[in-house]
Amino acid sequence: MFAAIAALPELDGIADTIGGAPTARLLGKVRRGGVVASVAGEPPGLREHGLVGRALWAHGSPVRLAELAKAIADGQLVIPIAMRLPLASAAEGQTLAEAHAGGKVILTG
Repeated sequence: MFAAIAALPELDGIADTIGGAPTARLLGKVRRGGVVASVAGEPPGLREHGLVGRALWAHGSPVRLAELAKAIADGQLVIPIAMRLPLASAAEGQTLAEAHAGGKVILTG
């Protein structure tokens, strides 16, 4: 993952949906004055990198949800699944998700 980040060009901004270490690693790739919009709050180091923070909020929409469900059903939107685990293995699933498993980690009942 670090090599992939190093290979990125300079970015104008980041839309952060998870926060934490992955976002912190990307800050150095955003141009001075660039914007980091985050659902997780302002990341540490934002100001030191000369970046602007913005709060990012999502608003639920039944119409949009139906459009996304149809796109998934039609195969137009593919959500990669790295692993399916029983609920009893939730700790393992969390570890995999934090290690960026290459897709979603699904817990089943």
